[in-house]
Amino acid sequence: LKEAGFFASGSAMIRPEALPLLQEIAKLLADSTSPIRIEGHTDNVPVHSVAFPSNWELSTARATNLVHYLVDTMYFKPTRLTAVGYGEFRPIADNADEAGRASNRRVDLVLLSSEGEKGEPLAGFRQED
Repeated sequence: LKEAGFFASGSAMIRPEALPLLQEIAKLLADSTSPIRIEGHTDNVPVHSVAFPSNWELSTARATNLVHYLVDTMYFKPTRLTAVGYGEFRPIADNADEAGRASNRRVDLVLLSSEGEKGEPLAGFRQED
């Protein structure tokens, strides 16, 4: 989902005009039981604000806001959704020009197999009580 339609530049708030399309996408995904990973991405233009010290935080906030919308408004099960922020580190286009940067400002919704891609903590990195 291209950032231009869903988010203002440097913002993680979903634009009201993007809600009809997001609702249509949610209706299509509602019939599936597959887990969904929501991936936030940015271009390589640095952000420096209190809310978003870097593109990591901005991309993660965008993905998280989509998760909240799907859970709170479209009634998706929270256990089905995961939010991930990749910052500028997984571009799909060259950041050398505005068209490429615009393509890289996006959120991807990735349907996962029911059992695969859930992942387990690496041995020795699991925190237990």
